[in-house]
Amino acid sequence: MKRVIIIGAGGHGREVADILHHQAQSDSDLSVLGFIDEDRTLHHRVISSLPVLGDWSWFQTVDRNEIAVVCAVGLPQIRKRLTEQARSIGLSFVNVISPLAHLSPYAKIGEGLMMFPHSVAGTNSFIGDHAIVNAGATISHDTRVGRYATINPGVHLAGNVLIGDGCYLGIGSSVIHGVSIGAWTTVGAGAVVIKDLPDNATAVGVPATVIKAKEEACHE
Repeated sequence: MKRVIIIGAGGHGREVADILHHQAQSDSDLSVLGFIDEDRTLHHRVISSLPVLGDWSWFQTVDRNEIAVVCAVGLPQIRKRLTEQARSIGLSFVNVISPLAHLSPYAKIGEGLMMFPHSVAGTNSFIGDHAIVNAGATISHDTRVGRYATINPGVHLAGNVLIGDGCYLGIGSSVIHGVSIGAWTTVGAGAVVIKDLPDNATAVGVPATVIKAKEEACHE
């Protein structure tokens, strides 16, 4: 049986809980145990019918070989930190894919992936570890999405696009065919990316224009 813990009991975590509840309706081997969160004010509360079990110390009380986790935090930098913490204590990761999503049988995915309802990953696409593909987002053929990327609701990626690790694509943004976006770059809501963007930048507008470079990169 897959016994799943959700890391993060905020809004994104509650949405991931909804997807897991939906998955469990057709997967009798899936059991969702609850949330882990660093916010002590949430401990012992019940959220989305699941208990907030405590903080990271909770994992010391269980057999970690019997637990899988998903890191349900929207910001890529925080998600990277938390997944590395989970990996350092020997936890394994589970993919959370809504039954209402479409994942091509010819797509490839990493671990800890979250695909929301009505999202699409097309043929020969690739989605890296711990990425989020939110509701209604589409990833076309041969497009690659890097680790920890957040693809927000209604984002559309054309074919042969390259999204670097840790990118954050705002709601309703789009990227035309063949364009690359560098690692840890943020694209604003509704932006249209028609040319390559560098690493560690913020771009907004139609067409998307770089307005600033981030002061600190998120190092591997």
